[in-house]
Amino acid sequence: MPEPQESRLAHDLFTPLTVRLPDGRTLGLTRYGNPAHQALVFHHGFGSSGRELPPATALLARLQLQVLAPDRPGVGQSSVYRRLTFPSFADDVVAMLDALEIAGPVGVMGWSVGGVHALALAARHPQRVAAGQLLSTCLPLGEPTSYRHLSLLWKALRWGQTGFPWLNRATFLWLSRQWARRPDTTINWFVRLMWQAEQDVAGRRGFRELLRDAAAQGFAHHGRGVYDDAQAWCRPPGFAIEDVQAPISLWHGTADGVWAPGNIPYLADRLPRAHVHLLPGEGHMLYLENWAAILTEMRSLLDAASAAQGTGS
Repeated sequence: MPEPQESRLAHDLFTPLTVRLPDGRTLGLTRYGNPAHQALVFHHGFGSSGRELPPATALLARLQLQVLAPDRPGVGQSSVYRRLTFPSFADDVVAMLDALEIAGPVGVMGWSVGGVHALALAARHPQRVAAGQLLSTCLPLGEPTSYRHLSLLWKALRWGQTGFPWLNRATFLWLSRQWARRPDTTINWFVRLMWQAEQDVAGRRGFRELLRDAAAQGFAHHGRGVYDDAQAWCRPPGFAIEDVQAPISLWHGTADGVWAPGNIPYLADRLPRAHVHLLPGEGHMLYLENWAAILTEMRSLLDAASAAQGTGS
């Protein structure tokens, strides 16, 4: 069966791009909005891609923002890179910004495990990040300090990923074939496995198709990128959360069935300039329903950072 085709409307909403990295690899990304507007970088979730963002063309124009959503190695058009780490991808993103001639500080946000990648960029390249948002974020599974705060389920998942890598590789290979051959069946299956708060959003018409197409890109390259992303997530992160200097806003739902909100105060305490939004009754997919509010807050964060820089404070 053919892979899901993008509609003509989709092409009006985003622009697929590729850049060449210094080591010769290709990095694929999706641009939402006007390239003349201020940039923010969006890090996608696990098993997904930069195509997971809801349409917001008019809002982006009003806020004068563009969103750059890079695909991690082995996702979409990005080359496979088996030595993927959080720092290596942070460096890839800076190379992407350089290739696009974006020199000033940007906003950064990440959904789910993308939140850890957002933290890595802010910690490793503080001069390139003005402000950040963590949307239903996770903790780095391979950091000893964070590990003590993981639930038994997440400790078991990390044990399975590190102890039986061959099994995970085979699983992701099988899933990549399902996304390529039976995308509608596969997204329906995933939605049925979700907790209720996640089902209520992911199963909605429009969001369901968005997540389906994003996952089909996420499992490109025979699922290799998903496997390498999982391995990187389970290893020591290679950066310190406390090194993040930019103001960080955390958005999390009290009914998150993927990553319970109990760790969020702990993470916020480790960030020098953190603010927490706990949304009652919302789940892991909260960014889809709150995208307008999230973008509007990012505009305010960037304006505040620019004003502070102008006054030298």
